[in-house]
Amino acid sequence: MPKNFVSRLSSLFSVPIFLFCVLASSAEAPVLTKASISFRVSPVLWQDEVRFEELLQLFEKYKGVTDEITFFTQTTHTPIPDDELVRRCEILRERMLRCREFGYRAGINILCTIGQIPEDLPHSIGPEFQRGIGLTTGLPCPATLCPNNDRFRQRIHKIYTALAEADPDYIWIDDDVRVGHSTGDICFCDSCMKLFNAFAKRQMTREELAHRQTEYEIRAQTVDFSNEVINNIFIEIEKTVHAVRPSLPLGFMTGERYSEGYAFARWARTLAGENSVPVYWRPGGGFYRQDPISGGGGMTAKSHEIGRQIAMLPPDIFVIQSEIENFPYERLQKSKHITALEAACHIAAGCTGAAFNVLTMNHEPLDDFEPLLATLYQWRPFYDEMVRTLARNPAQGVCPAWKPTDGKNPKGNPIRWLALDLAEIGIPFSYDPGRSHVFLLSRNFLNTETREDVLNYLSQGVYTDNDTIGLLNSPSHFNVRDLVGMEYGDTIAVDAIERYTDHPLNANNAGRDRDGRQSFWHDPAIALKKTDDKTEILSSIVDYQGDLTAQMSLGIFENSLGGRICVNGYHPWNHFFSKPKSDQIKRIMRWLSRDRLPAWIDSFHRAHLWVRQSEQGSGGLVIVNTTFDPAENLSIILRTERDVVTACFRDSREVKLQAVEADGPYRRFILPTLAPWDIVLVKCGDT
Repeated sequence: MPKNFVSRLSSLFSVPIFLFCVLASSAEAPVLTKASISFRVSPVLWQDEVRFEELLQLFEKYKGVTDEITFFTQTTHTPIPDDELVRRCEILRERMLRCREFGYRAGINILCTIGQIPEDLPHSIGPEFQRGIGLTTGLPCPATLCPNNDRFRQRIHKIYTALAEADPDYIWIDDDVRVGHSTGDICFCDSCMKLFNAFAKRQMTREELAHRQTEYEIRAQTVDFSNEVINNIFIEIEKTVHAVRPSLPLGFMTGERYSEGYAFARWARTLAGENSVPVYWRPGGGFYRQDPISGGGGMTAKSHEIGRQIAMLPPDIFVIQSEIENFPYERLQKSKHITALEAACHIAAGCTGAAFNVLTMNHEPLDDFEPLLATLYQWRPFYDEMVRTLARNPAQGVCPAWKPTDGKNPKGNPIRWLALDLAEIGIPFSYDPGRSHVFLLSRNFLNTETREDVLNYLSQGVYTDNDTIGLLNSPSHFNVRDLVGMEYGDTIAVDAIERYTDHPLNANNAGRDRDGRQSFWHDPAIALKKTDDKTEILSSIVDYQGDLTAQMSLGIFENSLGGRICVNGYHPWNHFFSKPKSDQIKRIMRWLSRDRLPAWIDSFHRAHLWVRQSEQGSGGLVIVNTTFDPAENLSIILRTERDVVTACFRDSREVKLQAVEADGPYRRFILPTLAPWDIVLVKCGDT
C-alpha cells in the first residue's frame, strides 16, 4: 500500500489505517441456542405514537416471533439533513425504551450514510456536500455523497454521535456504503482521483482510468482503492460510536461485493475496534417477489450468494441475520410461505437468523400483514432448531470456484450462475475452496489464476467444459495437457444429441439420449479428443438419425497428480433434469471426490441440499423440495458411520430415519415425503 495514500487518508480521517486482519476470537465460541430474529420497521410505523403502539401490540399478539425491533431512520435512499436525522434519533430513544418494556432488544438501522438512489431530492441534504462522481459516466449522483472529504467526515461524526446517544442496543449500517450506485462505481471526482493516483502510483485522468478497466492490473487497483475508502468510512464510524458507547455492537449489510474485493474480515475488524466489540452482519441480495423462486435471481440463488458472503466472515461473528426484503412491501408479491421458507434457506446456507423487512412503509392497516406475522410465528421454532443444530458449521460439498478478487477480473467469473442447475438436482455446494475436494471451473475464472493454483485444482477433482481445457492445454497459458487427458475437438453446430456409453458411471443408462435442442438454444456441441489412452468416454454424440458424429463429448481422466477431471462438451452447465443425466452427474461428482463428497440426493427429485457439519460430525443437512410436486421416498446418501439420523420438520415433528443400505463410507436414508416447496432439517449428531 503506497505510503503517500496511507498518509493522506489517515490525515483526512485523523485515525490510523488498519491493515487486513481476520477478527481473532478472544473467548470460547458461544453455544447458539436459538435464531437471531429481527424486524426492521419503517418510520411510518414509529414516528406516530399511535401507530407504534399498534405495532407493539401486534408483536405481543405473536410473542416470540421476533427478538429485536430495528428502526429505519428513513424510507428514502437519499441522505436527509443532519439536523433532521438528529431530531429523529431523539424520538427513537423513547421508542426503544418502550420496546424494552416489552422485552425486546431495539436498535437503529441508518439507511443512508453516503446515499444510494435519487428520491425526494428537495428534502435531501444540501449542495454544500460534494456528490459522488461515477467512474465510467463522469456524472454526479444527486443521492450519493463523496466519502473522501472533510465535510463528509464531520457529518459522520455528527450523525453517528446522535445515533449512539439515542442509546440503541446496536446500530446497523445499511448497504449504501458500497461502490456500485446509480451512476456506476463512485467516487472518482477530481479529489478522489488524486487519492487514487497516490494509491496506485500513477498519473491518470478519470476518463483514462474508466477506459482501462479492461486491464487486470488497473481493475485490481481500482478494486483495492474502493476497499480502502470503505474501510476508512468504517474507521470513522467506529471511532465516533465507541467514543460514546464503548461496547455498542455495529452491524453491516452486504451483497456480493466483487467490486470491492470482499474485504469482510478487514471491515469486521475495523468495526470491532481496539476492544473487539461484537460485530453483526446482514448478508443480502435481490429477491423481492416470488417469481422466479428458483434459478438466477430466485430465492435459492440468493441463498448461494449469501453463502459466499458468509464464507468471507471471521468465525467469531455469530449474529448473521439474512436480509428478507419484500420491497416495496406490497403484501401479495411474495407469499407468506415463501417469505418464511426464504429465511430457512438462508439459515441453511450459513446464517444464524433473519432480519425481516416485510411490513408496510405506507399508511395502510397492519391487519393486512398480520397473516404473514402469524406464519412467521409458526416457523420460529424451526428457525431456532436449525440454528441450534447447524451453528456456524461451514457448508460442505462441490465448490463453484470463485474468490474474493473476482471483481479484479475484467472478464468476470460466471461460474456461480452457470452452476445453479447442479444444485437443483441435489448436489451440495461449498462456498470455501479450502473445504472442498471438487471444483467447478470456468475459463474466465482461470484467466487470473497462477500455474500453481491450476496444479492444485488438478490434483483434486475438477468438473469443467471445453473452453476451459482449451486454456489449460494452451502452450501460451498453463500447458498442462498431460494432466487433462482431453483436448478440444470439432464443433458440431446442429443436430447434436448426447448418447450415454456403456460405462459404470452411467449404470443402466447406456444407449439413452439427451437432446439439448441446439435449434432452440444455439449452444454448440464439442467433440472431445483423447490425449491419453487412460481417458474414459462417458458420452458420445449422435445425430437425429442415430448415426455417430463424435466418439466423445464427455470424458473422465485420472492424472499423475492423483487428481480426477471430467470434461463435458455438451451442455455442460444445464439440461440436467432428465433421470439419466441426473444420475450420471451425481456419480461423476462422487467419483471426482474419491468418496469424500459429504452427501447428495440420490433419487430423481428436484431438491436443494446444504450440508453443514463440523469436523466432529455434529450438525446436519437441510433439504428443500424446489418443485410443486411432493417428493416421495427421497433418497439421501450421507457420508457417515451412523445408522440412524433424525429428520426435523417445520411443524416440530421428528422422525427417525434408519439406514437402508451401506456403500463404502456412505449410508442411504429414505425420507418418506417432503411437501412441495417445503424444507426439512436432518440432524446427523446425537439422535
